[in-house]
Amino acid sequence: MSFVSKFYIGVAVLMLSGFGYVGFTGWEHSSPDKRFVPSKVQTAPSGFRTFHYWHVGFGGYRGGK
Repeated sequence: MSFVSKFYIGVAVLMLSGFGYVGFTGWEHSSPDKRFVPSKVQTAPSGFRTFHYWHVGFGGYRGGK
């Protein structure tokens, strides 16, 4: 194997190890609160709607025919 092949294999191993570590530990670069949606956004005419609003019936029937 050439030096270049060994180098790229090493880089790939390091990247996969890093992604594995991040996936296993759940580490994030920053920690924003993903569940928070401001009330101004929620009440906007075309604003944020939850899964339950669209699929459980809190927003009325949204089905087809």
